[in-house]
Amino acid sequence: MRPDPGAVDAGGAAALLRDASDVLVLGHVGPDPDTLGCAVSVATAMRRRGVPAVVAVGDPGPIADRLRTLDPDGIVVHAADAPPSPDLLVCCDASERRRLGSLADRLDTAGASLVIDHHVSFVPFGTHQFVDPTAPATVTLVRQVLAELGEPLDANQASALFAGLYTDTGGLRAGGAPTLRLAAELVEAGAEPASLMRGLNGDRPFGWLAALATILAGAHREPDAVAGAGLVWARVDAATAGRFGEQVGSVMGQLAATAGHGVAALLTECQDGTWSVSLRGTGRPDLSAVARRLGGGGHRGAAGAELGGTADGVLEALREALVAETVGQGT
Repeated sequence: MRPDPGAVDAGGAAALLRDASDVLVLGHVGPDPDTLGCAVSVATAMRRRGVPAVVAVGDPGPIADRLRTLDPDGIVVHAADAPPSPDLLVCCDASERRRLGSLADRLDTAGASLVIDHHVSFVPFGTHQFVDPTAPATVTLVRQVLAELGEPLDANQASALFAGLYTDTGGLRAGGAPTLRLAAELVEAGAEPASLMRGLNGDRPFGWLAALATILAGAHREPDAVAGAGLVWARVDAATAGRFGEQVGSVMGQLAATAGHGVAALLTECQDGTWSVSLRGTGRPDLSAVARRLGGGGHRGAAGAELGGTADGVLEALREALVAETVGQGT
């Protein structure tokens, strides 16, 4: 019997899965290892139980090649092939309905929907929610659910979960001892960190060196921003993003390393002329709150949003949001 709608714990989430006759698992648009690692692991567990299950992402294009290493069994299907009316819809690592992209309509046609998430900026949706904003990664919550379900991990699941844990905790730096204990469990279950991370990072084309040099040469530091802690930002035009899409995200690490106690921002122009804004910081100010002012969300130290307009307009909106949250939080 399914639990009543609303907030559930890991046991309640497992009960929903145990009762399902077929499952569609969704990750958020622009999937990262946390959302995809969760989704593949859940679908794999359900298939092992004899329940039809697939994973889909509401993006118009295919999943990045580097993330295909997390799906060796081909569980991820194209959005167009996602079942229209699943008995149970499971949404992994999505902070709000719109993060499901073109597949958000499955919330209206599924028999029930379970959301598993760890974002501070979570906006409730779905019939059931297992949400813990103190969790360092959504994979930690999925691991709890799979344990309640009584499903042991195979090597593929362990690898998928490890990828999400490693990337969302900044290389196992966040989450303390529980993160390290889970990492050890996943390695014992078959995850191989060295080869896994090499596959996720992928080979970079030689031309990326010149593109990276151009991006970093155009970076700026505004030392008076964020109450004197400073703002470091750079932007990537649509042509560069289109050519080196999988490499562009790595620029954020370079910016964040120079931001000190301030905020790093990467503005990436999308093909439709909008801008994807990624933010990193120490949590002061709370970047999830900054991103919400811009129509996005995320975590205290890592967040993002998508905005229309010119790069200068987006930067001005970001500066205003930073000022508002810096003053409001007494930073």
